[in-house]
Amino acid sequence: MTASEKILQKALVGSNLDSRQWNSIQAGLRDRAFFSSQVASMRVLHAAREMVAERAGGNLSASDFRREMRRVLAADGYDAGDRRGTIKDLMTTARLDLIQKTNVEQARGYIHHLEATAPGAFAAFPAQELVRVRQRRQPRDWAQRWKDHGGKFYEGRMIALVDDPIWTAISDFGNPFPPYAFGSGMGVRAVKKSEAVRLGVISADEVKAKVEKLRERRNAPDFNANLQATVPFKNDADWQFMKKHFGDQIQRKGDVVMWREEVFEDAFDKGNFTIKLGVAEPTLLSKLPADFDASGWKNGGFTIDQTWLNNTRDDGSDHRSHFKGYGNDETPLEKRDMPILPALWRNPDRVTLGSDGRNGIPRLVLELDAFDGHTFRAVVDVGTDKPFLKTFFKYKNVPVGSAALVRAARSGIAAPSSQ
Repeated sequence: MTASEKILQKALVGSNLDSRQWNSIQAGLRDRAFFSSQVASMRVLHAAREMVAERAGGNLSASDFRREMRRVLAADGYDAGDRRGTIKDLMTTARLDLIQKTNVEQARGYIHHLEATAPGAFAAFPAQELVRVRQRRQPRDWAQRWKDHGGKFYEGRMIALVDDPIWTAISDFGNPFPPYAFGSGMGVRAVKKSEAVRLGVISADEVKAKVEKLRERRNAPDFNANLQATVPFKNDADWQFMKKHFGDQIQRKGDVVMWREEVFEDAFDKGNFTIKLGVAEPTLLSKLPADFDASGWKNGGFTIDQTWLNNTRDDGSDHRSHFKGYGNDETPLEKRDMPILPALWRNPDRVTLGSDGRNGIPRLVLELDAFDGHTFRAVVDVGTDKPFLKTFFKYKNVPVGSAALVRAARSGIAAPSSQ
């Protein structure tokens, strides 16, 4: 797995929670979410996730990221209000750099931690040292933080085994890998077995025993599953808080919690799902054609299930064909595109009224323009008591802006101007 792949695995989660409230969410859930403090727009998050992944892969510069995100924010109608010019303003360089740097560093830290805790790596480098990798004007006292959380010093150095709980304890994010705080400038340096043994961090026999345990854990059937979407969860009070703030973006099944995007992926794998997208909101209702009567279903909610995937097209294929690309103007859907469906339902860019040519069932065509030159389209039958998803796909649009930048970076050619 690469850092880019790790970022793209994250579920898009929009909310108005601030950073303090996000830090109260279970670390395993935060790690599986792509979010930014007080950002609810799925279009903005979708753009940020895709471009941050490109940043992690070295395919997009920091300045291009800032410029394109500002374009996305402007197109989304973003207004910082009384936050203008502060770190809470998404248009500022400081905030945009915080988004890209934190996500890229966390993804790289995660990959490094997986590699460092592999049996072979642990056998050679069983410990690591907390070190300053970037200077700060006002550096925090990390030695004191290390001490306060029970960390030990070896010849004055902050060293611990790579799987020691101290790494999670010193982290503001609850992760056992850097970054440990916003803009901390702290990282880790691997410590060889010979040095770790000499310093008394671990004995040679203990290294051998821990390597065997790591091999057993890595070979256990549930190891890979634990790296996937589900998070064990039993705190009912925290669940009520999350349900209040995330709504149907999060789901719980017994003692397992999943973000909705992960629910989609899990459902696709199992082939059976029912997901509630909620009632029509004023942003959608205001865009309906003037002569359209929504009184029969606007309070009934919108629920989607696997039926739309199983529906047969005129050529005999089912709607899963959209995940392969159906027709010359389509781009194949990906499972990570599925969170756009709720965004389409709540705040589409355009809504037009049509009908099924065969039986006259009225349909709404909802469209949302993505940051990367594509348009997402959902066709919803509305001739019954409740809306019914007929199909969902994305097609190519004008290749300017971020899409051109990303494609150019991948192919090594000059990107066309977005002017």
